This record gives sequence, structure tokens and C-alpha cells, in this order.
Amino acid sequence: MPRVQAIWEHGLAESAMLVAESRTLAGLGAACRRAIREITGYSTFGLYWLDGGAPHLFASGGVPDGFDEDYRTGLAKCDPFIDSVLCDGRVVDGLSLIGPRHWTRSVAYDLLRTWGLRYNMCGPLRFDGRVVGVFYTGTPAWGAPYTPEHRRRMEVICRAGSLALTNLIEAGVLHERSGVGAALPAPPAAPPGDAPLPPRAAEVAQLLCRGRSNKEIARHMGISDETVKDHVASLRRRFGALNRTELAARLQRAMPRP
Repeated sequence: MPRVQAIWEHGLAESAMLVAESRTLAGLGAACRRAIREITGYSTFGLYWLDGGAPHLFASGGVPDGFDEDYRTGLAKCDPFIDSVLCDGRVVDGLSLIGPRHWTRSVAYDLLRTWGLRYNMCGPLRFDGRVVGVFYTGTPAWGAPYTPEHRRRMEVICRAGSLALTNLIEAGVLHERSGVGAALPAPPAAPPGDAPLPPRAAEVAQLLCRGRSNKEIARHMGISDETVKDHVASLRRRFGALNRTELAARLQRAMPRP
């Protein structure tokens, strides 16, 4: 192995160890910031807990003031990067997921550009074998796109972060179902099978269970794609589903048969 590569791998291993050994939220945030700087050269990051599929920030660094609020009121309502991580369990970057031809016309790109950023990368944080959070990072406006090597290194840091989360949960610092405990509301329990949904939400649920896409549901119901996305996000939170596939399965079990 070339000397430079050996130095990089040593730095990655050291950073991952510091992340994995974190015993407080503050310590985890500091270790993640150092790790992401080690593997990308930039220190912008955010750790999000997924509450019924909805992201809640619990640690960040190098992020402009106001970015998270803008993210939560926009892209977070239907985040394709989180959906990809939940489905595939792997690190993904925006340019690769959306494609070079469409990246600069995407909602994600507009959000990043507004806050002086350019590219993003997102990876899974796991507990007990399932994805319970995501590790986000971004480049400044002058930054270059992420590479497969960046994604490989990010996978290592995400595994270390997952170990740290497990330790924090087992130590009682974090709570398995509500992330940072008092700082976040506990997710609502899934309603019993005979609890009725509002009529419009019920119609969305029925069409979703038939495999219809958001656009197909919107056309069928005569509503906008954004309204459908809001209904789906609300259903995911209500039924505690982490992704669309899991939501459909839970709906099929919970909804009364015709």
C-alpha cells in the first residue's frame, strides 16, 4: 500500500475509533465533526434521529444558522436520500442518486445552494439491526463532488456512529424510540386496527397499498403531488413506518377489509 494511502487509512481508523468510543452527545458530535473532516476535508455535518421516518436533528457542526429549519419545512417532508438509505442501508450522495443531468434542478440542490453548500452525502445510523438515524454531510459551494472512496470511508464512520448510538441507548443517554429523550417527543403509537383514518388519508392509504405512485394517487384524487407527499409522511408517522414499503405492510394489517 502506498505511503499516502496508509496514512489516510490510519487517520480513518483513528477517527472511527473516536466516534465509536463516544459516551455523550457532545462527544459524539465532536468526534463526527473530526471524522468527516478527515474523510472529506470539510466539517459540515448533521446527525438526525428518524422518528417514524421524520428526521430530527440532535447534533451538528459547520451548518449555517437557519439551514435545519429550511430543511425540515421543505426537503425533509419527502427526503429521497433518507428513503434511499432506509431501503438500501448504504451511504448515498446526491449527485449519484439524482444524476448529473438533474442534480442542479433538484430541490436538494436548491436548498444546499441557498445556504452556501453544493453537494451532500447521507449514511445510515443503526440500532439493533435497523436504521434509526442518518449522518448527513455537505461540501461548501466550491467543493468537488463526492467519490466512491468518500462513500466507502463514510460507511466506516457510520458503522462507528452506530456503535456509539447503541452504547448511548444502552447507557440511558438516548432512548431507543425517541432519540434524544426529553429533547424530542416520543413517537405516537400506531393506532389500533379499528381506528378510522380521515377520509382523504384513508383513500391515499388504499391507493398506496395497491402500489400506486404519488403521481398516480394525485391524478386519481385530483390533488397535488405535494399534498399526497404530506399524506404519506403523516401516515408514516402515525403507523411508525420507516419507509413506504413498511408503511404499506402496516396499513394492510391495520386497515379494515372491504
